[in-house]
Amino acid sequence: MTKQPKHKMLKAYIIEHIEDGSYPSQEAIPSENALCRQFNTSRVTVRKAIDALVMENYLYRLQGVGTFVQDKSLRLQQDTPNRIDIIFHDNNFLFSEFNSNIIQGAEKILQQSGLTLATYYAMNQVNNQYDKIQNAINEGAKGIILCGCLEDERETMLKAFTNAPIPIVCIDRYFESLPFDAVIGRDYEAGYEAGQIFAQKGYQHIGYYYPYAIESSVSKGRVEGLIAALKNHQIQIIEPCLIRHTKSTKHHMYDYHQISKDIQHYLQRHQDLDAVLTFNDITALLFYKEASRLDIRIPLDLALISFGDFYIDAIFEVGLTSFNQHPYKMGEEAAKIIINRLINPSNQTRKVIRIDYDLIKRNSCG
Repeated sequence: MTKQPKHKMLKAYIIEHIEDGSYPSQEAIPSENALCRQFNTSRVTVRKAIDALVMENYLYRLQGVGTFVQDKSLRLQQDTPNRIDIIFHDNNFLFSEFNSNIIQGAEKILQQSGLTLATYYAMNQVNNQYDKIQNAINEGAKGIILCGCLEDERETMLKAFTNAPIPIVCIDRYFESLPFDAVIGRDYEAGYEAGQIFAQKGYQHIGYYYPYAIESSVSKGRVEGLIAALKNHQIQIIEPCLIRHTKSTKHHMYDYHQISKDIQHYLQRHQDLDAVLTFNDITALLFYKEASRLDIRIPLDLALISFGDFYIDAIFEVGLTSFNQHPYKMGEEAAKIIINRLINPSNQTRKVIRIDYDLIKRNSCG
């Protein structure tokens, strides 16, 4: 018979002592140090057992005081599943690789704490997104991971959830004025790195292209990093080439036929462009298509760097240079934040995790 891991043995021991009354309701259990000595084990092992029991409502913590046995009547009230809801703004198949990696990373961490993950899509409808947030709260979900929110920070209805009874963690978006925890990439640093590469290759007419109506924190960081690199290399900043948002409506946010037309007009207006940093690989793919129609050769006439490192990169005749954003890691970190919030709800310090990107160099940037 396989021997149980030590933290599971300790967990079973504590449950047994709760059930038989050795550890009475509302009384403190032995300290972590005392349990370490008793079981001849590390604090990591003891904490893992206690964290699991806090999640299952057998125990609760009072910061700076100790860990206590939850009253049986309160413990038995916990009949809702240990569910975390992950809500994506869009389920477009072109984003499926990015989204599925976030899901896999989050599931890995949540399962270790006995939590399940339920996935929902808002179908690019803002009202749907907020309905799903409210449903998660009403249905007793333990927390929410919110992936993407294409709204202006000053107008977003997320403000209505700043005092939500469950933790909300944003992925790939950051709201400066809102208190939500977030897992984001180092977008400024990536934009700067792209600008450095363009400058070192001698490009002088450099653009940035963001295809959507609302400029996000992600896009803002990238274009500001690009501008900083160009300034450091004394390259002229050509503002009309830096497309921070388009006139597309929210309803047509992912209308790729319209985005293609916009890119075609962009290329026609700026025929002296040497290089463009595009918001994501999907946008880069549309640049490939429209550049080909205009007899613009990539990278001979126009260099491209993008974000995502998606599977669609295999479609490109010239390999696309693209930043891998590590969505799996984003999912892991978001799940860790949720778990820590559930274990230590009194900790009000905002948590913002920034993930390093890796540039996968191929031929599209020359």
